[in-house]
Amino acid sequence: MQHHKFFDTMYDFDDDIELHFLHQRVLHDRYLESKALDDSDDRVDRYTRVMNKEITNILGKIAETGSLEFARPSVQTYDTDLYEQVNEDFTMCWKKTIVDHDTLIIHPTSYAGHDGRLTSSLGHVGDKLTAYDTDLLIINEDPFRMPEILYPSNLVLGCSERLNTIEKMCDEIKTYIKKEYKDIIIYVDSKHVCVGLNIAFALSDLNVRVLATSGQTSLDWDTSAWVKKYIKWADRPEALKAQFLPITPEAIMHLVKTYKFKQMGIAHKTLDPFSYLNEYDIRVDYYYGKYDNEYYGFKSYIAGIDCERLTLHEVDYKISDAQTHNIKPHIERKIFPNYLK
Repeated sequence: MQHHKFFDTMYDFDDDIELHFLHQRVLHDRYLESKALDDSDDRVDRYTRVMNKEITNILGKIAETGSLEFARPSVQTYDTDLYEQVNEDFTMCWKKTIVDHDTLIIHPTSYAGHDGRLTSSLGHVGDKLTAYDTDLLIINEDPFRMPEILYPSNLVLGCSERLNTIEKMCDEIKTYIKKEYKDIIIYVDSKHVCVGLNIAFALSDLNVRVLATSGQTSLDWDTSAWVKKYIKWADRPEALKAQFLPITPEAIMHLVKTYKFKQMGIAHKTLDPFSYLNEYDIRVDYYYGKYDNEYYGFKSYIAGIDCERLTLHEVDYKISDAQTHNIKPHIERKIFPNYLK
């Protein structure tokens, strides 16, 4: 039995109804933060302002309609000038091009929370990424899968109800690869770092490598840096009980999902793929933010893995003091062009 305390309330991790209300409480807290920011005269970066405005609008629409369906018209669309070959689940698309490229980028998009997954169209990525002299396959998890305590599942449970395993998803990916490439780059960030390795394992007979940025390097309950950090803190000695350790909404839902994955019996290799990297001839470059303290434990975990094909790179970049995790803008502007060379 797993019972854990959040927001001064004890939640039973073996009770899905309680976990549903924990998810709702996380959203409520997110709204309260957004509301406090709107009422404040404090200056914050534009990224935070936009994100808070979006979450306020989305939660308002959920409260008004009682569902997520309001988002379907904007989410299930794509730029027809940029993309083609959209699959039947509306979870994959291919960049339009007439050039015979020798490099393919496979990019699972990592939309964080409702503000990302309920506002972003298929193929909504940085302009730099689509402008590279490469082919590009974009993968997005169906944002309407339920229950919300489990989905989006970091692609551990595939990207749709039809493609509901990593194996099925990778079989669909293979249908897009119609020639031999000099290099296939799996480009992943944040919550999709683990699935990036799983995709690479599935394509290991091709010329595949992984570029990953600041993220969750284990989704396994027993090795996850966040599970160890926060569950250990919950069990701290009585003398330390008065001390407080803040936890982000992303970390709370990570704990929930990793526990559910364990309950479901998801293969260890799927959830902790870095520990299997030595079985493959695949190069992995992991770029982590110098100021991204919240994800530091995930970097530390893979730093202890002895694999000569795994290289860690520190990135001296942050959007602002409040936004230290998202280093993708820097990666795509400054690092990716040289990486491609």
